[in-house]
Amino acid sequence: MKNLGLIVVDEEHDSAYKQTDDTPCYHARDAAVMRGKFSNAAVILGSATPSIESYANALSGKYLLSALTKRADHAHLPAVRLIDMRREFDKSKGFTLFSEPLLEGLKKRMELGEQSLIFLNRRGFHTSAACAVCSHVLNCPHCSISLTFHKGKNILSCHLCNYELFPVPAKCPSCLAVDCFKFKGAGTEQVERALHTIFPHVRTIRLDADTTKHKGSHDKLFKQFRAGKADVLIGTQMIAKGLHFPSVTLVGVLNADAALHIPDFRAAEQVFQLITQVSGRSGRSSLKGEVLLQTQIPDHPTIQHAARLDYPAFFREEIEIRKMFNFPPACHLVKVTFTSKSVEAALHYGQEIRSFLISKLPPGFEIHPVIPCGYAKIKDHYRFQCLIKGETTRPITEILKPIPRNPHVQLLVDVDPLSTFF
Repeated sequence: MKNLGLIVVDEEHDSAYKQTDDTPCYHARDAAVMRGKFSNAAVILGSATPSIESYANALSGKYLLSALTKRADHAHLPAVRLIDMRREFDKSKGFTLFSEPLLEGLKKRMELGEQSLIFLNRRGFHTSAACAVCSHVLNCPHCSISLTFHKGKNILSCHLCNYELFPVPAKCPSCLAVDCFKFKGAGTEQVERALHTIFPHVRTIRLDADTTKHKGSHDKLFKQFRAGKADVLIGTQMIAKGLHFPSVTLVGVLNADAALHIPDFRAAEQVFQLITQVSGRSGRSSLKGEVLLQTQIPDHPTIQHAARLDYPAFFREEIEIRKMFNFPPACHLVKVTFTSKSVEAALHYGQEIRSFLISKLPPGFEIHPVIPCGYAKIKDHYRFQCLIKGETTRPITEILKPIPRNPHVQLLVDVDPLSTFF
């Protein structure tokens, strides 16, 4: 493009900008910043919840910070209310998907002719099936993940490789007990079914990877909801950002704290971003909006900051944690992943490369041990990773370029990875 003057990267924090599955593992936002520098063009990074790195760059003067303190068209920010699900479980004498305030809120909106959103970042009906006798979990034979139960098709499915088990086994393959499987966890399919049980006349649209497999299905479902053909839109993270529905005045966030338990240094940042983004779908016109956050840890700082929609306070706390444990932006990370059909080959090659890096890298670099990835096996391929920390990434990439390749192991170098777990 000639005479390039402006590049706009909207929702700059979004992980979809990062290439993670193949070389080169570039970040489109960072590429845009460099492209702007080469062309002397202005680059605007837009986000209600900037990445920690981008906001740190703005506060340090590397970027210019422009804060929008008011919503468009004089709309007000929604009122956010925390619901302690531990109390709700006590009231209902067991697990319940919906708190009393959320059910009351949904009923009120239906009576007023307004619309609601229910967000749960899990699809399917149940997230796992385990034997009640021997506790054997039905896992995917090709991946290190439990199979998810989809009631509509009566199948167990792997969300990593699309393996399907049909019908659901009557016997446990481990202890041979009959009709012994207990299903646990909830997904969007269960939410929709439960809502129809409570409110038989409710009109719902479900938006997740199961309902949007066909071309144009996203737009079709969005148009139906915008036209008022449903009272409640139920969905995963694809309903969390970029959508403008003026009639939506209530957002219910189920299991708001689930992703906080993932052992990844960005877990808090991603939970805060997701909650804030989905909260922003409420009250986008003259009608006042309300957000109900259902959580079992209402006192967690990330949940508290998200409830107040207070990004600066969240950033101040998170940046201190990053500095304390030396994670970006306090340093740069390089993640080297080793993938092979042979677990021994992947691990051995990973340890070889780590030893090579230890002998070649100058002082000041921190090289972590080779460990299994969060998903240790995907599509019959075993995965190990090694993290390297340093003030700059150039010495690492220069050393890795000429290393001898193993024909049986795939090597992937991810500079500034978004996740240290998956």
